[in-house]
Amino acid sequence: QGPYPALPPGEKIVDTLSDALEHSWIKADFKYDGPFQKNPSWMLVYKIVPQNITDDYVKGLAEKHFGIPQEIPLSRSRGLGLYWLETPTHLFELDPRTGFFNIVKLKENGTSYSKNRQDYPSDEECKKIASDFIKSRGLFEEGMYFSRISSKPSLGGISVRFGRIINGYKTWNGGISVSVGKNGEIMKVSKKWREVVPWKMAPIKTAEQAFKELKEGKNAFVMAFHPKPKGKVKDITLRYNNAKIFLEYVQPVYYFRYETPYSPS
Repeated sequence: QGPYPALPPGEKIVDTLSDALEHSWIKADFKYDGPFQKNPSWMLVYKIVPQNITDDYVKGLAEKHFGIPQEIPLSRSRGLGLYWLETPTHLFELDPRTGFFNIVKLKENGTSYSKNRQDYPSDEECKKIASDFIKSRGLFEEGMYFSRISSKPSLGGISVRFGRIINGYKTWNGGISVSVGKNGEIMKVSKKWREVVPWKMAPIKTAEQAFKELKEGKNAFVMAFHPKPKGKVKDITLRYNNAKIFLEYVQPVYYFRYETPYSPS
């Protein structure tokens, strides 16, 4: 299977959906009329490179990308142990389990956020502002691509989403989002990007087999507006799941986009 070793028979890796995403669904009422695309029978699994996250690492990261002085006191939340750095204008937060972080512009007293899309920059302006910010702050990564822009403002900003491509495939869970405010100011930045290295080749199911298991209620993460998900599947694609917390690997998954009476996509 090329330059990488194959996963030996009998060797198992933890299912990507066991990371707090496993749902025990009853049989789902999904329909699919289109042909099942022929996909590779083997795909490369990537291993996540653990990060050595320390107080100095967090402070250095916040200073490098967002100009937060290192003398700002660092605190940690109870329970999850999230790192916090707060200035008079911004809150920086980092999850030590994943290295994912975000920074939010604090809301000033007496201010309100407009819900009118016309009060914000156009889609093209938002895209340019977000792209320029990512590049100027050293946040750009190899494999990053523009994904989408939200149609409605939320918490004072229009969200511009940049996804990630691994080995030629888009990822689910992973990327950077930048929220652009009324006057072009940056309201929030979130980055979910883990360092990965090629590990082993693994055999994968066919799209037809995966769809059959989805309908049978096998383990899956389903975004649904009803306790019993139903709808017409529009397309089926292979993606990588950018694992959230405890998993060691980034694995291939089948991604089903479907329409429902409650949502066109």
